[in-house]
Amino acid sequence: MIKRTIELELRRWKSEKRHKPLVLRGARQVGKTTVVKEFAKSFPVFLYVNLDLEADRQLFARELKVRELFQLICLRFSQPIKPEETLLFIDEIQFSALAMKMLRYFYEEMPELCVIAAGSLLEVVAGDKHQSFPVGRIENLWVQPLSFAEYLGALGRDDLLLAYHQVPASTPFIEELKRQFKIYSLLGGMPEAVAKYLEHKDMMLVNRVYESLVSAYLEDVDKYADDAPMAKALVHILKTAPAEAGKRITLEGFGASDYKALTIRQAFDKLQKAQLLKLSFPVTSVALPMVPQYRRKPRLQLLDTGLLNYQLGIQEEYFLTDSLESIHKGLIIQHIVGQELQSLSASSAPKLSFWVREKHQSSAEVDFVIPHRGKLLPIEVKSGSTGSLRSLIQFMLISEHDMAIRIHEGGLSLDELQVP
Repeated sequence: MIKRTIELELRRWKSEKRHKPLVLRGARQVGKTTVVKEFAKSFPVFLYVNLDLEADRQLFARELKVRELFQLICLRFSQPIKPEETLLFIDEIQFSALAMKMLRYFYEEMPELCVIAAGSLLEVVAGDKHQSFPVGRIENLWVQPLSFAEYLGALGRDDLLLAYHQVPASTPFIEELKRQFKIYSLLGGMPEAVAKYLEHKDMMLVNRVYESLVSAYLEDVDKYADDAPMAKALVHILKTAPAEAGKRITLEGFGASDYKALTIRQAFDKLQKAQLLKLSFPVTSVALPMVPQYRRKPRLQLLDTGLLNYQLGIQEEYFLTDSLESIHKGLIIQHIVGQELQSLSASSAPKLSFWVREKHQSSAEVDFVIPHRGKLLPIEVKSGSTGSLRSLIQFMLISEHDMAIRIHEGGLSLDELQVP
């Protein structure tokens, strides 16, 4: 069993006296159902309702009062009626508008009952005015692919995990941590792929997992699309996006197509709701708040780096080079850093931002910017000790603070740099 850090948020939620229904959001196969079933072991009573099944959907069809509905579910599964000791898990909730509507009444009338909802297509239907969630009556948590820390936990190497959380890491562990990070960058964080590799150490078996995931995402297109032309645009993006990952993209004609910008923007919006990819727009300020510049070209981040490696056909490069910075022209190491940044918090929707200064003969771009203690910190990726750091210095020249982050394959250090 792979331990997930989101379990800390689940335990915090369980300890509250009044429970808002908790909605787990995330792409297909990132481990939402597995996380809940593991968490359910801390409850005397666990009720699992899967609304992909007609018999379970019928439980909500009569629009019973909340307490009557709870009793019906308990009777259905022959479980005692003890709301204070029960976790009710409503999986694939997007298949029932009535179930989504009922969440508000669980909070208002049975706050002592712990209710969790999830669904693989949840993000797509949640924006529908006929199936939207009750605002203010639920709490959201976002489930991402495994982070590097979670991967280390899956290895069963508590010593490595402890060293990873020490700053700086103990010298004897640094080389092994680097080796494991390279493997993690190859595999990515899809739980089934990681589990398959750790069990068999066979990338061919892992690739079967990736192929199954790609097929499943393509099969879901009809559920995202409003019509046949939109379905074709979605398929086009899913097939061509890997080649553009990590780059700033132009919506008009994306992927060497004839699609207009509006069609591509609408298709990207649906895929973002499904959390299969993310468009991050640049900011131009060096201070908070971060205001995305939606008229400028966004950068494309896909769900998982391991899946991206498979789709690009570049897995062999990991075995032929010692440097992650050289793989796929440096875009992969930038992509995995973005993936790690998105996994830092489960309590807010994943966001990525980068900084640009686009002036005549003076353009600059910093890979990421993050808010930290009232400051906006720039992060430059894949700039080694001999790099010029020109864009980072451009940011610092107009910033009111003196902290910047550089991520590269050198040792951990605190360096003082003199700007012009």
